[in-house]
Amino acid sequence: MSAAGLERPQVVAHVQQSLSYTVFDCKWVPRSARLLCLGSAPRGTGVLQLYELRGGRLLLLSEIEKAKPIKCATFGAASLQQRHLATGDFAGSLSIWNLEAPEIPVYSVKGHKEIINSIDGVGGLGIGEGAPEIVTGSRDGTVKVWDPRQKETPVANMEPAQGESKRDCWTVAFGNLPILTAKDNAVLSVLSHLGI
Repeated sequence: MSAAGLERPQVVAHVQQSLSYTVFDCKWVPRSARLLCLGSAPRGTGVLQLYELRGGRLLLLSEIEKAKPIKCATFGAASLQQRHLATGDFAGSLSIWNLEAPEIPVYSVKGHKEIINSIDGVGGLGIGEGAPEIVTGSRDGTVKVWDPRQKETPVANMEPAQGESKRDCWTVAFGNLPILTAKDNAVLSVLSHLGI
């Protein structure tokens, strides 16, 4: 290879793994050589697979099937000790899973009327301050903020005003305080839930 060829960016595939389902999200497990893939099996159920990168190979540690496809995930509201994973699924449910015992969620709420497209968290992983909070964005047009210590009720619910058409919320992200959202009408919004 010539020296000129090294000047261009290079992408190197270290490991590849064939999967038998549609992958919607994948995440590195914080401070580990483990990663998660999640999505939808052909029969319409949810799949969550935990892998470990070991010796240049991906080893499947566990595979869990759930009733509904899983669309999105975050470790953002979990401490490094817990490493709990928050997920949003096609039924509109927000669930938090202990990866050491993932059969039953440690927290679950029917958060939206339709699919949760995006999820983010803050307050865990040593990022930010204050309560562990999770923000979800849904096809139902709402953006909700959740504190897992409070059952069933979001701490903030941002929804279209009466008479406005609902817009599919494609993505959400926590910042230091504001929440970013982007919806299907190509509008980026910066929102705050202070005082709500």
